[in-house]
Amino acid sequence: MLSKMKNIFIYGIIIFITGIALFNGCDSPAPTQLVQDNSTDQNPVQVEVIAKDTGDAYYTNGFDTSGVAGSLTGYTNFINVSGTKVTRNSITINSSFAQAIFFDKSSPVHEQGGKLIGYHTMTPGVIRFNNIRAGMIPYHVVFNSRGIRIDSILGLQYALSSGPGKVLSQFNFEYNSSVNFQYIPMHGAPVSFDIQTPQEIIGQVRLAGRRANGNLSATLLWNKSNQKQIEVILGVIPKGQLLAIPLYKMEVSDNGRLIIPAKLLNSIPPGKYDKIVFTFVRKYDKQITEKGNDLYVLSQSIHSIIIDIP
Repeated sequence: MLSKMKNIFIYGIIIFITGIALFNGCDSPAPTQLVQDNSTDQNPVQVEVIAKDTGDAYYTNGFDTSGVAGSLTGYTNFINVSGTKVTRNSITINSSFAQAIFFDKSSPVHEQGGKLIGYHTMTPGVIRFNNIRAGMIPYHVVFNSRGIRIDSILGLQYALSSGPGKVLSQFNFEYNSSVNFQYIPMHGAPVSFDIQTPQEIIGQVRLAGRRANGNLSATLLWNKSNQKQIEVILGVIPKGQLLAIPLYKMEVSDNGRLIIPAKLLNSIPPGKYDKIVFTFVRKYDKQITEKGNDLYVLSQSIHSIIIDIP
């Protein structure tokens, strides 16, 4: 069971990069930059570079199913509920996921070079989502240390999921609704509250041109809502691999349409990657302090579309 779940739970292990451009190319955007596609009349898009080195397994975190393309090291306790769709070859697979991680900030983990990898975790009680008791599974962090791939377990996390190949439970994420969260600690008062869930996001991608000709372009469409913004994560899948590598993150108006700046697509190195991933994320997030517990709560609707790079 653990081997089946391994790739699903490698969340929160990539680091946002500051001061570095992706691929070390002069045409790549800076860590946070406004990028304008001169062939369109849309407003400039704010782009955040995520991956420092696409060959580094540290950045291969399964963002297309988790929707999380950032580090969790800044949080004390992390709660995530998500409804996910992954479309590949015109086939869409739906799944639901709930997760709670309690970090022990007194127990950091560093790789040999001194980089902070994360924190050991704790399991201080019972967790329930919609009155379904969460199971406990290993919390993995995968990273490169001096050229060696290391898969480290930093403790246990609470998790529920449902969908093809999921064996933990029959937790079902309901869109535009709520999920009840319960934390019953070994010591102290229980915590209970409802987590609002966003409207389901349904995306569509229209590609034109070819990367080899330097004119690859993409128009993204989705069902707009009354929320202010969504996130769009652009990633790639290396040949012969399954996990996606996130390259860029864009926060855009939830107005149903985005033209991806052409320079982002055409800067993808040829040969190494054969699939591109567009991940649409509509979410609610907030910081909650309940009875002495600092909780970062994330609720997401995710639709990832995987396409062969033309």
